[in-house]
Amino acid sequence: MSALDRVEFHNVSVERALSALGRGGGSLHPGLVSYAQNAVRCYPFSAGPDGTRLVADRHFSVVREERGSQVRELYAWGRRYQSQDGRLREHRFLRFGRAGERERDPAQVALAAFTTACGDGGAWPTPWDTPFLTFRRAPAERVRVAEVGLADGSYQVLFDGSRAEAEAYYARYGRPRVEEILVGDVARPGAACVDCKLLTACSHPPRLPGLLGLTARPAPLRKVSASDLRYYQTCPAQAYLYSLRLPRVNEYGEAAHLGKAVHAWLEDLHRRPDGPPCRVSDLPLIDEDWAAGEWRLAEDAARAGARMLRQHLEICPLLFQETIGEVRVEPDLAFYDTAANAIVLAKPDLLYLDDGSWVWRETKTTQRTWSRDANWIGRYPQLALAIVLLARGALGGDPGGSRVELEILHPEDRDIVLLEPDDPETLALARRTLAELAEPWRADEVFAPRPGANCRTCPVSVWCPQRAKADEGVE
Repeated sequence: MSALDRVEFHNVSVERALSALGRGGGSLHPGLVSYAQNAVRCYPFSAGPDGTRLVADRHFSVVREERGSQVRELYAWGRRYQSQDGRLREHRFLRFGRAGERERDPAQVALAAFTTACGDGGAWPTPWDTPFLTFRRAPAERVRVAEVGLADGSYQVLFDGSRAEAEAYYARYGRPRVEEILVGDVARPGAACVDCKLLTACSHPPRLPGLLGLTARPAPLRKVSASDLRYYQTCPAQAYLYSLRLPRVNEYGEAAHLGKAVHAWLEDLHRRPDGPPCRVSDLPLIDEDWAAGEWRLAEDAARAGARMLRQHLEICPLLFQETIGEVRVEPDLAFYDTAANAIVLAKPDLLYLDDGSWVWRETKTTQRTWSRDANWIGRYPQLALAIVLLARGALGGDPGGSRVELEILHPEDRDIVLLEPDDPETLALARRTLAELAEPWRADEVFAPRPGANCRTCPVSVWCPQRAKADEGVE
């Protein structure tokens, strides 16, 4: 954003603005600098989709509403433009990847359209919790809300209409969400907790000091998942660039794509009202191509996935309705390890109450043979996190009957590996696994690349300056 500001508001050339990136004692990661340079070069700046020349607007569009003694200010985060005569105003959301690759929340679009059409101009307040410094300006006659993809400069219009149409769109999609936020009676702990200024005063997420097995030390707040720790073990730079949610290229190979499709199909089945068990009539035919969400399978992969789904039928946890209570499908969980000063995130494939105790199920797909005696906890660190959480009673219920189930699906076979949190050896291994993974991650302040053969398949290597070393055969 600062580089775009220099170009649009200070008449600095793109190359000169880019030369300033990464200065200041090397505070920016080299991969982030590489991505930012590409984003600025791709950015469409003041060109509208219809060829209209737009002027960058440094001011926010702010609508101030008074409700009794309360005053609230509405604005949208992004970049702002207007035509030379001011009759057209445009708000741009920025996406790390390509414009339109995911649907944007209509409430976001509605708020942007409304404030852009009807808002006064405003300067960002200093300090942040004081009101905007606003000035009156005429409402726009036409407003456009767009999305720009920073990976390639792509552009997509999300709303284009008159001021009256913007107000109507906000009344339908935006105002209900604003009212919901103002009530604020439902806590949704998750990744956003790491940026929340109310974290220390909030009872969510649950405090679990020592969850990662680390001793207390002064450290900036971070968020982390078991997958993040696994990525860090492979390459610290990869883990860091993943955490920034930079665009990924060829992220999933054939095996992972197959696994995602199987997971998505089971997720849809398990989310059905009243939780009926999975039946063969719910599954794709063996000899047909099929898709689950964004994951489409064809030919051999489709047949393998359909067979894997049939293996699940015999071990579907919803078969045992007489003891099953609450079922939570891929819930977002968050916990605050105050010793590591980290928000720890988890997303089980399935959680269900079995006779009053929580069961955490993870499903893995494979076309290889496996051994029941494998070190599953070391291979899949999310199992280690699950074991420690259940052992500490972090989910509630009766911890004494809790267990972790690893469901393994093969086209011709299936298995359930049970991991008991109350088994001393299992719990010790889980704690040791988490601590060994978390210790170097927590201590790292640089996240340097680890160039090698892994770079050739790394989804974020396109942003990593060290990729060249791997291409030269450096291991």
